[in-house]
Amino acid sequence: MSPYAAGAKLRLVDASAKRKAIREAGARLGFVDPRIARIEPLPRGDFYEQWLAEGRAGDMRFLLHHRKARLDPRTRYPWARSVVSAFFPYDVPPPPHVRWREELRGRIAAYARGPDYHDVMTERLGQWAEAIRALTPEGRVKCFVDTGAVFEHEWAARAGVGWTGKHTLTLSEASGSYAFLGELFLEAEIEPDAAVAERCGSCERCIAACPTGAIEPGYRLEPRRCISYLTIEHRGAIDPALRPAIGEWIFGCDLCQIACPWNPDRAEPDEALAPRLADVLSFDDAGFAVLYGESAIRRAGRVGLARNAAVVLGNTGNPDAVPILATTVRTHDAPLVRAHAAWSLGRLLPESPAAARRALEVAMRDPVASVEAEASAALAGSHADDLTTK
Repeated sequence: MSPYAAGAKLRLVDASAKRKAIREAGARLGFVDPRIARIEPLPRGDFYEQWLAEGRAGDMRFLLHHRKARLDPRTRYPWARSVVSAFFPYDVPPPPHVRWREELRGRIAAYARGPDYHDVMTERLGQWAEAIRALTPEGRVKCFVDTGAVFEHEWAARAGVGWTGKHTLTLSEASGSYAFLGELFLEAEIEPDAAVAERCGSCERCIAACPTGAIEPGYRLEPRRCISYLTIEHRGAIDPALRPAIGEWIFGCDLCQIACPWNPDRAEPDEALAPRLADVLSFDDAGFAVLYGESAIRRAGRVGLARNAAVVLGNTGNPDAVPILATTVRTHDAPLVRAHAAWSLGRLLPESPAAARRALEVAMRDPVASVEAEASAALAGSHADDLTTK
C-alpha cells in the first residue's frame, strides 16, 4: 500500500470516528438517532414562493423573512458545511379520563405538557454544540429549535431522520411523529447519512382524521384551516365556519398524529391537558403567567387561549356553559373573547333559550362593533344550526 493510500485510510477512519462521536454526544443528551446532511441549496424555491403567494403563511409573518436563508443556509451562514438533525421525543398521554362536554373542559396538545420545549431543547443543543466544538477543529456551530429561518423537516428528510408524512410532519419508524426536531449547523464537513424511504404508502388516516380539511392530498397542508394554527398562531377572529370543527381543542391538535399507525402507544393520562374552561376564561395576565408562563402554551397568549375556550364552550352543547359565557360577554376585558362568547351563546340558544338570549341582549349593547355583530348574528339564528355533534 502506498503512503498516500495509507494516509487516505487514516483520514477516513478519523472522519468516521468523529462522525460517530458527534452522534453519540447527541444521543447522550436525549436526541434520538442523530443524522447528518450536507448543506446545499434546497430545490424548493418555486414551491415556497407559490405557497407564500397563496397566503398560506396567514398570521405567521416570520415565514416571509430570510427567504434566501431558508432555501440556502450559506447565504446567512457562509461557513456552514454540514447540518446535524435529530428527533427529541416527547411523552404522549392519552386523552384524560374526562368527559369534556359534560365537565366543560378543553383539550391541550400533548407536546405542550411540562416546561416549554424551546427552553429544554435550547439548553440541550447548547451542550451538544460544546461537545462538537471539542471534537472538530472547525469549531463554529449554530443551534436551532424551530424559531430560526430553517426548514427543519427538509433537513430531517435529507439526513434520514425520517420521511415527510402526508400530514407534512416528519415520521420515523422508531418515534413516529411525536418528537421535536433540533438542528445544528456545523463548520466541519462531515460525511452525510442517506435519506430513508417514504413509508406512508396508501394510508390516508391523517387526512381523514382532520376535521377542518387542512391536510390536502399530495403532502400539502393548508395552515389557515389547521386547528393548531387557528388556536395558537392566528391572532384575530376565527372563521365562524371553522369554529365547530375545533371541537374541544383550546391549544393545538393531535388528531392527525393520533390517527397515524406509525405512532407508538401512549403514556398515562394527564389532566393538566384538560383544563376547566371557566378557569381559562377567568385568567388575568398574572394568573396566566403563573400557570403557563414557562410552557409552550404562552405562545397563544392569555387572550388567544380565552378566545379558544369561549369557542369550545359553544361546541359542548351543554346548557351549563351559558352562565360562564354570559359572564364572559359582560365582563371579559378583551373584545375578541367577548365576540367569540357571543357566537357560542348563539350555538346554545336551542339548549337554553331564555338565559342565552338574555346574555346576547347584553352583548348587543357592547360598545365594540365586532361583539355587537356576533351577538346580532347569534340572535338571528345564524349559528344555531352549526351544532352538529353532541
